[in-house]
Amino acid sequence: MLTRIYFTCVSPLADERLYRSLYTAASEARRQKTDRYRFPKDRMLSLGAEGLLLYALQKAGRGREAISYRYGAHQKPYLADADGFFFNLSHAGEYAMLAVSDAEVGCDVERIRPVDRKLFTRVLTADERSVLAAAPEAERDALFFRYWVLKESCMKALGKGLLLDPGSFSITLAPAIRASGAGIPGPLAFADGALPGFRYAVCRAGEDIRIQTEIVPIEEITGGI
Repeated sequence: MLTRIYFTCVSPLADERLYRSLYTAASEARRQKTDRYRFPKDRMLSLGAEGLLLYALQKAGRGREAISYRYGAHQKPYLADADGFFFNLSHAGEYAMLAVSDAEVGCDVERIRPVDRKLFTRVLTADERSVLAAAPEAERDALFFRYWVLKESCMKALGKGLLLDPGSFSITLAPAIRASGAGIPGPLAFADGALPGFRYAVCRAGEDIRIQTEIVPIEEITGGI
């Protein structure tokens, strides 16, 4: 099965009509989560993320009633009545991201921005820091975020999030992306890429990964509800 990656730009949700349409269609759990956010941008990202899940479920021939969650040991969400349908959500800047697969999956998207170099020591291994040190200074922030989204997608695929110390395992970028070290229990496959000003990655349990990426206008999501 393909691992499908979906993105949407949530900026159009500043339109109250679009926002209310998606808010009404969202699960009760998502509405409660969205209401806890203080800033409109965060509320739009929260709704946009589940909007992508609604869109993916419709494409897979599943109804809205499937938006009922259960949670793993470390609060990773699953669909209550959709065996074999694994997903993960992320958001940053104006983008919401969804990864869907037939095995445990994690994803992350981050805006590239200046990074305090002290963070390199906290979250990267010595090997990873060596790769950054060899890169031109102007490229190091983008390279750091490439490592970070790969690590974050791995931690989320394993269902642990930040309970797994990102400095306890290493990401090798070439000839193929691999994770190794403490807390990595078995084979994991990775894919990553870029949007203008952003890096993203997806991690799937198993030996290999085939991906299909789709950017979905928010109007298409709300129009199909």
